[in-house]
Amino acid sequence: LRMKIPKQLKIGGHIVKIITHLELDGKNGETLWKSNEIKICKTIPQSQKESTLIHEIFHMLNTTLGDNTDHHALIDSLSEQIYQVLSDNKLLK
Repeated sequence: LRMKIPKQLKIGGHIVKIITHLELDGKNGETLWKSNEIKICKTIPQSQKESTLIHEIFHMLNTTLGDNTDHHALIDSLSEQIYQVLSDNKLLK
């Protein structure tokens, strides 16, 4: 099963560009709020790209709520759990 990784998403009223053709120096992904970008490392396995997209969406949502607190451990946990639910229940195509 695979998740479609789009070229852009609308998050919190903003169009966010999804960039998937870069190396990220040991990181799977990153969110750049000021430029409305989510970057996903090109060399990680497809399943990690998919869960990383979910993870970075959570970061973007957290920021749109006006919360500048770093909830990285919670976001890690939630993104992996949601990815597992989507995958195990065949909600990915």
